[in-house]
Amino acid sequence: MIDLRLIRNFEAVYRLGQFSRAAESLGMTQSALTKSIQALETQWGVVLFHRTTRQVSPTEAGRRLYPLSIQLLALGQSVRAQTLGGGRQLKIITGPAVLETLITPALLAFRQTHPEIRISVETMRAEVAMDDLVQRRVQALVYHSDTLGALAQARDLKIKPVFSEPYLLAHRPGHPATGCTNLHDLLAYDWAVAGFDTLYEANLPGPLRLQLAAADFPRYRLLSQSACLDLAAESAILTAAPRSAVAPWLASGRLATSPYPARFQFSVSVATPIKAEPDAALEAFFAALVGLA
Repeated sequence: MIDLRLIRNFEAVYRLGQFSRAAESLGMTQSALTKSIQALETQWGVVLFHRTTRQVSPTEAGRRLYPLSIQLLALGQSVRAQTLGGGRQLKIITGPAVLETLITPALLAFRQTHPEIRISVETMRAEVAMDDLVQRRVQALVYHSDTLGALAQARDLKIKPVFSEPYLLAHRPGHPATGCTNLHDLLAYDWAVAGFDTLYEANLPGPLRLQLAAADFPRYRLLSQSACLDLAAESAILTAAPRSAVAPWLASGRLATSPYPARFQFSVSVATPIKAEPDAALEAFFAALVGLA
């Protein structure tokens, strides 16, 4: 029999590298945590950690157990969710622009064929979300393709493009920047940008990155694409958004658009662990995203 509480404790010690930090994260005493690891080692007749007064390092058996422990804990969470909720749950992490542009229409399409599946979508920095994906606390990441490609762990991911359309420069009607395609002139205005684009921006071509830094771009960074568009409609602030996201604002007459300098694309991909088992429900949700293109 496998005690998931002991597996959870092992995973925390392995991941954090210290009994004290692991005990704090688990809300238990260090003594109780040490005894639980000893109990697991005794039950299985194996040593999982080399211990000294200053450090803890996994044995070969411990290194073999760690990826399996993540799978066991993820399975346990899934079983609990399905038992309590009566259905499967998918957990996805994305960026604000993707959330506001793609997730709602994808969910509307997905629920037509999978009404029993519950979906939880959160937004956070991709580099932080990566830890949740590695720990199998979520099933997928959905971000700009360049952001996923810039992650340090990109080689451990299966990255699949699902959507692409142009960015547009959005501004109030009659803005002096209307029709301007010179980035230097556009950077004279204040900009509002949606999301955690620092990872994406760090991987832009060097000259462009330096030009943006010299202009202290952007003046406003918000975790809402709608808020950026609202600022642009009510002031001289400029923003950029995918074509489909700007469309309702154009129809209402609140915003006008111009071609976005450098012709950047809103290219979105999904990322899953390269060794993850096939998941039919997740693939169906990805297909709903593809269907929006």
